[in-house]
Amino acid sequence: MVYSFGRMEWTQWAAPVALAVTLLAARWARIHWNPLDIGIMAYFLILSVLSLTGAEEHLPARTKFALCPAVLAVAAAASVMWQRPFTLAYAWPYAPPLIRVRPAFFRANQIMSLLWVAGFAIAATLINFWQTDWSPARAAIILVSTLGMTAVGTGAIALWFHLRETRATA
Repeated sequence: MVYSFGRMEWTQWAAPVALAVTLLAARWARIHWNPLDIGIMAYFLILSVLSLTGAEEHLPARTKFALCPAVLAVAAAASVMWQRPFTLAYAWPYAPPLIRVRPAFFRANQIMSLLWVAGFAIAATLINFWQTDWSPARAAIILVSTLGMTAVGTGAIALWFHLRETRATA
């Protein structure tokens, strides 16, 4: 059974409801928005506009699936261009105060954020253009494996930075 609101199906309201709930939850929790959060909000906004205007029906499924990592790639790239790498939001609370002020800490986070830009962009490109026999399961495998490798690379950079800074202070 398909539920509808007038002429619109319930699936068309999923993105606008997700956007509203996320904005209300962030407002209630007084969350400080980092660039990746803004990218997620932009994704929900784009999906809401596509859904409510009916343009989503004309997009291939692979393009709709690739939209999220593509928007996150743009948000992550913007954070690096604005000299606020999004990984700083995650690294800052865990880094000792003496490490946070070092230029190498900022450079390492720029490198990690650029690695995520590449991971998101590669995932979006592969999902949208590489598969000839597209399926959501294959797209999910591409997404998880690409971003998994990106996480491993980010961890390697963080470990390298930690070892380098430990040797410098010893």
